[in-house]
Amino acid sequence: MTSSTSPDSPATGRDSEHKLLPKGAFKLSYDEQIALVPWPFKKYYKTLAERNGYYNRTFMQEWGNGLEDEPVLEAGCGDASDLTRREKKMHFLVGIDPLPDDINKNQGLKYKCVGVLEDLPFRDEQFAGYYSDSVYEHINDPAKCCNEAFRVLKPGGRIIINTNSVFNPFMFPNKFLSIRAREWIKRKAKIISQGTYPAPYRINTARRFKKYLREAGFTDIKIYRWGVPAMYRPKWVLFLLLCMELLAELPLFAGLKHRLMATARKPD
Repeated sequence: MTSSTSPDSPATGRDSEHKLLPKGAFKLSYDEQIALVPWPFKKYYKTLAERNGYYNRTFMQEWGNGLEDEPVLEAGCGDASDLTRREKKMHFLVGIDPLPDDINKNQGLKYKCVGVLEDLPFRDEQFAGYYSDSVYEHINDPAKCCNEAFRVLKPGGRIIINTNSVFNPFMFPNKFLSIRAREWIKRKAKIISQGTYPAPYRINTARRFKKYLREAGFTDIKIYRWGVPAMYRPKWVLFLLLCMELLAELPLFAGLKHRLMATARKPD
């Protein structure tokens, strides 16, 4: 989601009166966001936000070229479809999610169904695009998911997967902590999320992504590391996140970036 003034506004959520921020915080202008960033990182945050604006908009625009009127699957669509909120609309978008309550709440999708990514209820070569965001950290069998994605894509079909990196120190503990412990941490850190689910992180490295996508049959596999810390946390948490992102700018520590994006294509 984007605002008219921000390269990449993280102003999202259902609660418009988060107690850490003024009323209407989820509609902050870009300048207002910058005002909340600890002073040593203001210039760096601007650069980081502009770069990630490319991934969130320009990159998705390029990926979606030619798919506007083609069938596209949003795998793990949840209760609010990500692709229906973007500037480049997919007019034949199909969503699938394992949680019936979330599917019922999703008003952005005309076509939707309940199901799991390991066993997609679609015929072979049905979709021209496969999109998934913040889902693959939760799956237990990435090989099956990638194989199923390959099966339902048409020849020449494109896949894009956006997820967390297991090497990021703020993400890695999710692999071992219980749901109750993670929910307690979120409450203490005032982190807003749409839910807390198991996160085994079985595919969440660049090497594993390449492995599973290649074994499924995909080609033109590319991995991107990116991420800008969310704004809706106490300043000390944001400060630590920004420190980590700054360290991740060094090639040796690039794996510390908290987001991974994988793209690939099914051969013609």
